[in-house]
Amino acid sequence: MLNKIKSIYSIMPADIKRLLAVVPDEIVFGRSYRQCQPSFDKRLQKENLFSVINYAREHTVFGRENYPENFLLSEVIDVLKDLPFISSEMVKAEPEHFFSDEFDSRNSYITTTGGTGRSPTEIFLSNASYGFEWSHMLNIWSAIGYVRSRNKKITLRGKRVKGSALYEFNPIYNEFVVDTFRLSSSNIISILEDIGPVDFVHGYPSLIKEFMSYCEAADICLSLKGFMLGSEGAEVDFKKELESKFSANVASWYGQSEKVILAADVNATNEFKIYTSYGGVYIDAIDGEVGEICGTTFANKAMPLVKYRTGDYGRLIEKNDGFYLSDIRGRWGKDFIFLNKEKKIPTSSINLHSDIQREILFYQILQSHYGKLVIKILPNPSSSWREEKIKDVIAKDLSDKLTDFDVIYKIASSPDDIVRSARGKMIMLVQEL
Repeated sequence: MLNKIKSIYSIMPADIKRLLAVVPDEIVFGRSYRQCQPSFDKRLQKENLFSVINYAREHTVFGRENYPENFLLSEVIDVLKDLPFISSEMVKAEPEHFFSDEFDSRNSYITTTGGTGRSPTEIFLSNASYGFEWSHMLNIWSAIGYVRSRNKKITLRGKRVKGSALYEFNPIYNEFVVDTFRLSSSNIISILEDIGPVDFVHGYPSLIKEFMSYCEAADICLSLKGFMLGSEGAEVDFKKELESKFSANVASWYGQSEKVILAADVNATNEFKIYTSYGGVYIDAIDGEVGEICGTTFANKAMPLVKYRTGDYGRLIEKNDGFYLSDIRGRWGKDFIFLNKEKKIPTSSINLHSDIQREILFYQILQSHYGKLVIKILPNPSSSWREEKIKDVIAKDLSDKLTDFDVIYKIASSPDDIVRSARGKMIMLVQEL
């Protein structure tokens, strides 16, 4: 049904589409949006876990084979600890084992995980999860002052725009979606003049950083109320820089296509507060230590995944006002570099210090042989540093982390020299082993 609605939307005249920008959120996003109440209440964790485990047992093959009957709400955390983990490989191999018998093509649709660093997996989502998701996302954005019907935003998400246009207007989200594959310092002025004033910038941090560098090079001063950073990690220093430079608020969030966890940081601390109305979090580690982040969806009954491995790592913190995820590692760069067949190093451990970060837009690691790396560096156009100095400083900064590797440092001549995912994200690691 949701796919049919999208098809109808695609053929609607542009003038009618534009009216959607001022239609109330409650109408645009449907009944599940109206019924949803985003919350961080810790008490919801047990209640929702109890509900989804019982639902999965009644309506999925995997649940019937693996989940116990007749346990109490007070026992749910202990029950969860004993349940088997679910991985993306398991879902990909036997999706019918995790698909609820209450759903079919009329009340669900298929999406795929991003696949950066691992094989894409098809996930079935309930139609209701769409409004449920947007209720939570707009709750995050509202924390930094965003109102969809009132505030326009520029969106930088790796979108390809049809024809020769450099951007397109999406009235459902009241956004100007810029073609980031074509965005450059030579067309940034004409794009912003055409679009006119906007209040927010939303997108991948790497693309926002690139966009800001073009603005700076063209001496463009934007008056903004806030930034929404999604789909990639962002350092606290970068968030603080945006806050300071633009006197703007910054929101970022942690989530997955599988809709198992949603957590938000609106204070630029990189402590992400978990929505207990959206999903439950379990850390596969000794209490208090960093471990793999596993999630249980409260958002998607079509595929009620319980204790699903995200492939990311972090620490779970409990405070008086809720649960938090901190020290998130592995995300947005899930892969490893390999010294040999046995020795691997996570890309999350290869970080640059803040001084050099101001002089570059991005750096990319490429590996096609054990023990050998090529690091491609995209300088910031506003940097006054010579290319050789940038290479030397980065080589010195990474030398202790890559001691045993044979490393070649190269300067990228333009953003086009950086390999991107199919969705337009700049990929930190291109692993060819």
